[in-house]
Amino acid sequence: MDKAYSINLKVWLTLLSTLSAAIFALVLIIFSFGVKKDFIVEQTIFTATQFSMNMVSAVQDGSPDAVRAKISAPTFIIPAPVTLVTDKALNILYSSEKKHVGLNAQALFPLIDKVKVAQENTPLSSHFDEGTNILATSQIVSLTNTQNHDANSSLLVYSQYDLSDTFAQLLQHYNHNAWFIISAIVFVSLLALLVTYCFIHRPISALVKYSNQLGDFKFIREHSIDGQGELKLLANNIARASYALELGFKQQKYAEQAAIEQHSMLEGIFSALPDIFFIIDKQGKILECHYSNNENLPMPEVQFVGQKLVDIFPSHAAKHFIKAISTIEQSGQLTQIDYKLESTKNSKHFEARLNAIPNSHKLVIAVRDITDQKRQEEVILKHAFYDTLTNLPNRFLALDRLQQMIHEAKRNHQLIAVGFIDLDDFKKVNDSMGHEVGDKVLIHSASVLKSALRKHDTVARLGGDEFILLLGDIHTHHDITAIATKLVQLFRSPFEIDERAFTISLSLGIAVFPDDADSPNELLRKADSAMYSAKQMGRNTFSFFTESMSQDLNRRLKLEDKMRGALEKEEFSVYFQPQYDLSNGFVVGAEALLRWHNEELGWISPAEFIPLAEQTGYIIELGEFVLEQAIMQIVHLQTVYPHPYRIAVNLSPRQFKDPNLVNTISTLIHRHKIDTQYLELEITEGVLLTGDALVKDALFEFHQLGVIVSMDDFGTGYSSLNYLRLYPFDVVKIDQSFIFDMHTSEQVEQLVKTIITMAHNLGIKVIAEGIETQLQLDTLAALGCDLGQGYFLGKPMSKIDFEAWLAQYAQQPLNIENKSLSIQDY
Repeated sequence: MDKAYSINLKVWLTLLSTLSAAIFALVLIIFSFGVKKDFIVEQTIFTATQFSMNMVSAVQDGSPDAVRAKISAPTFIIPAPVTLVTDKALNILYSSEKKHVGLNAQALFPLIDKVKVAQENTPLSSHFDEGTNILATSQIVSLTNTQNHDANSSLLVYSQYDLSDTFAQLLQHYNHNAWFIISAIVFVSLLALLVTYCFIHRPISALVKYSNQLGDFKFIREHSIDGQGELKLLANNIARASYALELGFKQQKYAEQAAIEQHSMLEGIFSALPDIFFIIDKQGKILECHYSNNENLPMPEVQFVGQKLVDIFPSHAAKHFIKAISTIEQSGQLTQIDYKLESTKNSKHFEARLNAIPNSHKLVIAVRDITDQKRQEEVILKHAFYDTLTNLPNRFLALDRLQQMIHEAKRNHQLIAVGFIDLDDFKKVNDSMGHEVGDKVLIHSASVLKSALRKHDTVARLGGDEFILLLGDIHTHHDITAIATKLVQLFRSPFEIDERAFTISLSLGIAVFPDDADSPNELLRKADSAMYSAKQMGRNTFSFFTESMSQDLNRRLKLEDKMRGALEKEEFSVYFQPQYDLSNGFVVGAEALLRWHNEELGWISPAEFIPLAEQTGYIIELGEFVLEQAIMQIVHLQTVYPHPYRIAVNLSPRQFKDPNLVNTISTLIHRHKIDTQYLELEITEGVLLTGDALVKDALFEFHQLGVIVSMDDFGTGYSSLNYLRLYPFDVVKIDQSFIFDMHTSEQVEQLVKTIITMAHNLGIKVIAEGIETQLQLDTLAALGCDLGQGYFLGKPMSKIDFEAWLAQYAQQPLNIENKSLSIQDY
């Protein structure tokens, strides 16, 4: 490559331009001087030509005397010429200077040879000698008639002009005007210097300045050079280059800062994470190692670099790494491996993730200790598939095993028995002795079930006191019966927990594959139906699923389906059953009772649909419906009668699980603006058995609202007396089972009397439900029972019928004859 050299353009261009201007001016003057000299020579030649023609004419036409007179006559030509007339031998015949006559012209005038004419009648010949500044001219004259000369002879007219004085005067003229010449030279030089400074020196200085700024990383985006030309183009290019360099520099700075921050961030991440990071090549050689404070490393960080993975990991783990490295072909391809390392103290699980680094032949490996995670997964897995109390499989695992057993039974053409177990009266154990004892009973029951079954059978716990049995490898129904009989008998045997004897029985429902169903959920559902049948048979027994049970199940499913849209279709209605004050025989209120009539199914018993609504959670919507209808009835009665009647509404246990229960009732009360003393809320003892703090809070909030709180079905539980002490009850409602047996058992009658006396001592009123005879009515009145209701006093009536009945009998005391007629009417 040819080298290029540089000079100081500002100095040299200034010097050269100034020198060039001076030389140009000097050359111009010299050229002007030469032109003027040439002009003088040309002018002299012109004058000599005129003079020569006159002389030729005089020589041709005149006599010798006339020629002498002509040549000697003074002339006004400047400079004055020396004129000769010679013959062919150049002998001077006539001369403006007499001393030349007779002499040879060639000796006197050397220039005559330069202008000798070869032919006659030729134009004037001239020659200028620059050395002597002499101009010589000659012309041949032909003589036709002469006096003293030969005929047809010819003469030479020669003239010589000395221009030295003229040129000297010209030079003197230029010398006299030397100041003007010098001024012209200076002006031209200054003009050249100014042009050079403005259009070369300053742009170059600016370019040098810009280049120096670029060298110091001071970038420019605009420049001060205007106009056209290469320097402007160069300035534009420098500005664009500067802008591009500025962007690149900023990007580089940003990239460097980002790289520093990223490096710091990575260092922070490496320090904060428990992972060990390796950078390796494709041969498994460790190039970098990063970790925080990890106790899992066998050597310091520096000693890892340069080692191979196969040298620092056990052989079984190294094989996983080698295989994983060989499979990674491109960046973004993540490979994960798990391995286990054994030590003398314990074993640990590790997880390694390998990924290719983009645009390189390196890999990154992140190794993490997942021992705790593995243990947690085992715990989670156990919790997900096993019951925490009994360590038995739960519903999910049981159904999965059942599905596998079904596949195997299909291949081997065998039977499978699915048993659904519920412990009889287990709730009483929990309520009377506490959940701790109840849990021990469940653990004992699970142990008994496991010990009674074969190894390949499965016992699972659904929750509460419900268990599932999966019996495989069954050939006949007789085999199932034998196992079921054995289980029932085992549970009849007493056992001890905390030095207390227990006897608990079970109800077992059995469904058989493939006779009853061929899917796990269907088998479990039908076994559940068979278990309810065993309960109805008196408990402590087992029952096989039958088609009648299937009909009951279908009925239940159909009811559940119809129930979903029943409220929107206005199929539900609220009936009212009168309540009497037994001391004076007047009606004081009514109990709101829910009824359901479906176009397809007809009237559906509350005993059938209420438990179903409890199970599905639909009871919450139904409860709100009953509450609003009851409150609207209170509003109506307030406007019609001077002494409004109290309306009682049952609250189900499921409603107390609704956190908005109290707010819903309070909103309805304020919306309809009723007197709260006419609203009675009945709570069954089963609600209190849960011991839930929400129930207690709700009861006290009801009491603060002024609502009457009543305990329904009093006497059927185990802690009723304690409940009366703990909760703000206004009324207790004696269960109808006590009223029914009151005249067949003296103990029951005494118990009813005790309940009435105890309630009155606590300031609580008593209402008896299920009054069916006059004897029951008279006995309760004699015992001091406050209120009563039952079919003997009045059946449940629709809203319209109840209001019509009140209009007829509200102001009349209880009259059985009239009452019997009203019962027939309504």
